Amino acid sequence: MRAILCLGVAGAALLAPMAHAQDVTADKDGITFEGDNFELVFGGRLHADTVSVNDDITPIPSKSDIRRFRVNATLTIADDLRVKLDHDIGGVSTGWKNAWIEYRGIDNLSIKAGQMIVPFNGEDMMSSNNLKFMERGLPSVLAPNFAVGGQVRYRGDNWSVTGGYFGDPIDQDPIRATDEGESVVGRVVYAPIKERRRAVHLAGAIEHRQLKDLEPSRVSAQPEFGLSSVTLIRTGTQPDVQAYTNYNAEAGYMQGPFMVKGQYITRQNDAPAIGDPSYNGASAEAAYVITGERQRYSSTSGTFGAIRPRSKYGAVEVAARYSTLDLSDALVTGGEQTNYSVGVNWYINENVRLMGNYIKADAKPNRNGVDESADALMGRLQIAY
Repeated sequence: MRAILCLGVAGAALLAPMAHAQDVTADKDGITFEGDNFELVFGGRLHADTVSVNDDITPIPSKSDIRRFRVNATLTIADDLRVKLDHDIGGVSTGWKNAWIEYRGIDNLSIKAGQMIVPFNGEDMMSSNNLKFMERGLPSVLAPNFAVGGQVRYRGDNWSVTGGYFGDPIDQDPIRATDEGESVVGRVVYAPIKERRRAVHLAGAIEHRQLKDLEPSRVSAQPEFGLSSVTLIRTGTQPDVQAYTNYNAEAGYMQGPFMVKGQYITRQNDAPAIGDPSYNGASAEAAYVITGERQRYSSTSGTFGAIRPRSKYGAVEVAARYSTLDLSDALVTGGEQTNYSVGVNWYINENVRLMGNYIKADAKPNRNGVDESADALMGRLQIAY
């Protein structure tokens, strides 16, 4: 019922203004309908991936597929109200993503309701179009994903505070399923330095999720090659988890074409029968734009943004990342994994990007208590409007 109400209200709000549009344009920002006091933009993204994996234990075939094929529409009315619908129609995790309404009629205040990314982890809150690597780091599996709920955000010049309440998603993501329950979440972002070409990022967040009665909890992590559908480490079903609390800490620095950031996420489970296990993940990454374009940063959301090429030949960026995740504690032996990644991004223009990644994944041990290692070469064609 919540999903039907959410989609119905958002859909009606999006379609109504089209009949009153006075100007229609199609450019790098998508297809835009404009009227006296509204703007309706239709866009989308296509991420076409290929991956070749060499694993010393598990046979993982090479694969090419559509990682994401999403279409979206965003309506802005008088700069005070925004409505967004975003649906993946052909990727490996199809279904509704964003489906929300946001009110911004009060200075520095945002009130949003519907389905959205839970405001906990900066990497998850970043658009997949702007990630430095083809997949998010290992710690993200501990963070909440899309869910239906509401949030309130208040921001200053260099800080923001967000709080929200969330239930379950409209559609479960097969890559990152959400435990059924209810969450209360808070996130604080502070940028002691915030300039056009230089910024320091600090953020912290907490989420407490109360699970439904008899709802099992599970955590599983693919290596950072999203088409493989293979998990080297996982907890398996944990039927005794009554609730858990996630904690997140982030720090980052940006200067001109250079960016470095790190994060640490820990989950404390309320599960006496299995010893109240704790799971921990951390990552650190750095990126440098060889052609000189600057990195972008927003202290409102605490996320890093897109690279905008200045040359007709585009922009080239190199990146490296280290990430780790430990799913073994108390009576749970899910394994421990470390990934080492390097990547190259060629931003042909603001809408088209070619990506190449190399990932080495080491599980010591894997979910079966055996050391396992895998290497992957990945490529992506990204088209986004």
